[in-house]
Amino acid sequence: MKHFFLLPTIILFHFITCSQPNIHKITWIGENNEYLSISKKKVFWQKGSEFQQFDIIKYSKNNYIILSQKEIRQKYNIAHLTNDTLILALEGTEVFKLCEQNKENQLVFTNSSISNYQFVEFYYEASFNDFNNPKNDKLKFIVYIDSAKNSRVVVKNESFNEGTMYTAPPSKVEYANLIKILSSCDISGVPCEDIEIDKESLYEMLEISYNGKIKKIMGFSSLPFNFADNLTEFICDYIELRVNINMPFGWRAIISRQ
Repeated sequence: MKHFFLLPTIILFHFITCSQPNIHKITWIGENNEYLSISKKKVFWQKGSEFQQFDIIKYSKNNYIILSQKEIRQKYNIAHLTNDTLILALEGTEVFKLCEQNKENQLVFTNSSISNYQFVEFYYEASFNDFNNPKNDKLKFIVYIDSAKNSRVVVKNESFNEGTMYTAPPSKVEYANLIKILSSCDISGVPCEDIEIDKESLYEMLEISYNGKIKKIMGFSSLPFNFADNLTEFICDYIELRVNINMPFGWRAIISRQ
């Protein structure tokens, strides 16, 4: 009889443990559009075009987190954590201004996935030299995805005017991942560039339509590198899965540096 009651207890404990929110897998947004992304060892903060990075000295799950920057430390007690909301309580004098405090001197963040981010279209186009090829062929890549899940991937060898287009739609996981990445960064503060592209030279451009806006960005150098790295990873993986090729690591590095 004891074993009969023990099994449901174990199952219930496992369910409760697994259902607890993971602070590392959510991008948080403050009350004034401060973005907070927490990895295992780093915290990335952004507001508009401002960007900062903090080291995590210690993280006690559902208890507190200690951040450091240039040997300066700040402890935040985790007053509340769910999949929707993160509330941090400052301990001591405020050092890092992550977001505006409420009346209880707390920092309130919400899950970026439940924000009012309305995605419309994503378009990426780039031209690189294939430095792994002795002939140094010029390659062109295009990735397009819209909110109706229409998709287009173009891979072209411009040196020989040969190419292929793939129109398979993104999977649910791919689409959700793209939205999560795009909504994790406030790109409204990134300079919008309207530069005529020289198709004869090497270039890279990104165009995102969202919330009734169109943001055109030349290269990734103006983007926070954590956001740029995640977007680079998505683009390269998306191309590889459809084209069935392995994009050299060097290309990934080039994209994130552009």
